[in-house]
Amino acid sequence: MCKHIVLSLLLFCSFSGLAKLEELPKEFADFSLNRDIKVSYDDLDKLLSLTVIDMGKSNRNKLKSQSSIGTRMKSHKNNDTALEANRFFFEEVTQSELKSGFNKIRRSLESLPDEISLNELSLDEQLAYWLNLYNTAMVEKLIEHYPIRNTEDLLFGEASILKDEFLTVAGHKLSLHDIQHNIVFKKFGEKKPIVMYGFYQGNIGSPNLRPEAYKGSKVYHQLVDNGEEFVNSNRGLMIKRKNRLYVSKYYDQTKTLFDNFETDLHEHLADYAEPPINYDVKNAKRFKVDIENWDITDIYGTSRQFGAANSTNPAAMLNAAVSNADGQAVGAIGSTSQGEGSGLGAVNLGFISNSIAERSIDFGRFSPEMIEKIKTLKMKKMDNSGRVEIQDLADKEQ
Repeated sequence: MCKHIVLSLLLFCSFSGLAKLEELPKEFADFSLNRDIKVSYDDLDKLLSLTVIDMGKSNRNKLKSQSSIGTRMKSHKNNDTALEANRFFFEEVTQSELKSGFNKIRRSLESLPDEISLNELSLDEQLAYWLNLYNTAMVEKLIEHYPIRNTEDLLFGEASILKDEFLTVAGHKLSLHDIQHNIVFKKFGEKKPIVMYGFYQGNIGSPNLRPEAYKGSKVYHQLVDNGEEFVNSNRGLMIKRKNRLYVSKYYDQTKTLFDNFETDLHEHLADYAEPPINYDVKNAKRFKVDIENWDITDIYGTSRQFGAANSTNPAAMLNAAVSNADGQAVGAIGSTSQGEGSGLGAVNLGFISNSIAERSIDFGRFSPEMIEKIKTLKMKKMDNSGRVEIQDLADKEQ
């Protein structure tokens, strides 16, 4: 009892001012050893593959030029990190019916416990579920507030979207903060700080939004991939002075995952750092948490090069072109053309957004085979409950 009181007090002191769960509800606390039940995220996969540009691992290049012919370039104070992180088609999505897809998928994910209790899923399936719900809801909120350039106040200001309890799962009102800190960090983060790389927060300085949904069958592989990308980028860590390591301010949000924050985080970073920086990371005598970039991960509002004929950025091949419902392609600098076959310009977003919207609102998270297994599981549970009740009655008669 005392341990629960102390834990509650610590959580209150650490996260006062943010929406929180007093303790992990029983609906979220347990798990199943049965790995046969798998949740499907085909609709979210399709939506993310259309709207996220996977930029691959950082080459640690810094922004040098402040202007370039044929691109939307502007002065940028975060030159060390400006060329990093996956990008999202915020401009196009907010102007198309695709924006409703994230809302519909989020509501579909919230209703999953109506089909099966989360406690009937394995730990890996549960983790994938919470990460997908968080990231879908985060993108939905960012779309609502777009256009914005700096996300710091949106995340941590008085009207923080992190503390807004706009989610309802199994009858519990939840915020994004609740999912990250009070569910995932608490239930899955012990001795596994890798879970922190599953939370996209809309800015260049946060872990990547992946162009795919998390899957229970490979969720930790996906998290390791995100972690390796983040650590081995300028927005994750840098060596600026001899024996001095500079790390991301995102790690300030993850202190509860480490018993001894500085020592354990240093070891974690040394494990994930790759050549040629791994030696310097391992032998650094101290580190400072001061790397930040709150710029939203859109395309046109950043200093990345897209679509220019003279562009040398590998991402230029994507051409940042998205089709309108009428078939016109919107180019990287806002012009329209009747071309086809360029980047996403060959895709009719109106058609796809409609199909996703229609499919998502009643989308079943389980295949027919999974549904049969769930029915069998429920029947078995009911039978077991019945036998327990009969035994209890017999005991009372004796």
